[in-house]
Amino acid sequence: MREHDQAAVDSFLDSPADRPLLGIVYGRRRIGKSTMLVKQVADRGGFYFEAIRVETPVQLERLGAALGAHLGVGRLALGSWEEAFGALLRLGEKGQVPVVLDEFGHVIEADASAESALTTALGPAALRGSTSKARLILCGSAIALMRALTGGEAPLRGRAGLELIMQPDDFRVAATRLPAKAGLDTAVRVYSVIGGVVGYATDMVNFDLPRARSDVDRWVTERVLSPAATLHREATTLLAEDPTVGGRSALLHHSILGAIANGSVTAGGISGRVGRPVSNIDPVLRRLIEAGFVVRHDDPIRKKRPLYVLADPFLQFHYAVLEPNGSVFRGQDLSTMWTQRLEPVFGSLVRGPVFEELARTWTAQFASATTLPVRDHVGPSFVRVDDKDRQIDVLVAGPGATPADRTISAIGEARAGEELNERHLHTLERFRAALGEHASHAKLLLFGERVHKKLREVAGRRVDVEIIDLERLYAGE
Repeated sequence: MREHDQAAVDSFLDSPADRPLLGIVYGRRRIGKSTMLVKQVADRGGFYFEAIRVETPVQLERLGAALGAHLGVGRLALGSWEEAFGALLRLGEKGQVPVVLDEFGHVIEADASAESALTTALGPAALRGSTSKARLILCGSAIALMRALTGGEAPLRGRAGLELIMQPDDFRVAATRLPAKAGLDTAVRVYSVIGGVVGYATDMVNFDLPRARSDVDRWVTERVLSPAATLHREATTLLAEDPTVGGRSALLHHSILGAIANGSVTAGGISGRVGRPVSNIDPVLRRLIEAGFVVRHDDPIRKKRPLYVLADPFLQFHYAVLEPNGSVFRGQDLSTMWTQRLEPVFGSLVRGPVFEELARTWTAQFASATTLPVRDHVGPSFVRVDDKDRQIDVLVAGPGATPADRTISAIGEARAGEELNERHLHTLERFRAALGEHASHAKLLLFGERVHKKLREVAGRRVDVEIIDLERLYAGE
């Protein structure tokens, strides 16, 4: 399921370069980074060390003990990171070997000079006479912090031969983890709760996933809503573990994430929801984007009108369902609370936005060239209809000198939890007309879990209408 990531790492490790190489791998927690790298180390006879959040002397002591045990020489005394990196690179003196330093963010959080020490260790003076072919990989979960290693004026800029950003699995891959007969209606609901993070579908739910649509309610109450469930506090833990979004601004970060999850998806809307001017929230939004918690969608046909969404369905579930009701979970009948109070919230604030993202993902990644020959830009947009701004869930546009010059090749409506009918088609037709000549030949894409028979008949007679039901969403193009 991670073939492209594995191939990138294999290519880096197998490089014929007759010198040490540096690679960087990062992505959010529990998506399988460490599992992939540990297997590489085991298969190739390399060395793996996972840093923890401790002061530098303790970290170096732990590393010296692990490295000494690996070499069979007893604990090594490492007095600095420069000594440590020199010792790690010497592991490659007999040939190509992976050397993985995991959770590197903890290292530089405690000692920012570690970056410069590594730069020195990889420099020509330190490598003079060296025969090392070590393939050193720095791995981490603090996305913004890891990305900064090679950005701007960073000491390691230009040093890395691999910079792999691992993402959670898409909804199609996530569905393969469910029991064989669970069904697509189950898959789309489960994805709306936990997304594509492999750890959320395995260890963190005790390897328990719904067996059918009728089992989803039981699963949600036991594995997510219950105060004893590991996932219950996961989102809060994710933010607390990332040094770039913690500290004194943590409350504002949580407030912004909550605003987005509850429907405030423009800068102005977020500003109004949290009671801060746009100029104050803009740098915070940028930090959340850099840290991998928020995604900015630029409007394909307009400048400076972005929409913001949470980067992961579980974050959407947490801030729309769990966090606002956190004080009432203990001592409650969770099954009743879910079906009577929380499931309607889940339907409107979670399944809807998540399904819109699925539609955009399908359009950008899975639609065939026959369905959409031109799709240079895919994203949400808006249109003025009856003196109101109406959101377009999916808008596809071609190239253009400016966004306003782009020809619109398709617009789409995504509806979770309701049956698609001719009313939805008429809505898209009105949107297309309101968009003017740039959209005059745009296809109309209707995404839904259920489709009325009459709408299928109408679509079958028209070349400008495409229906994307669950079967096509998960397996078609």
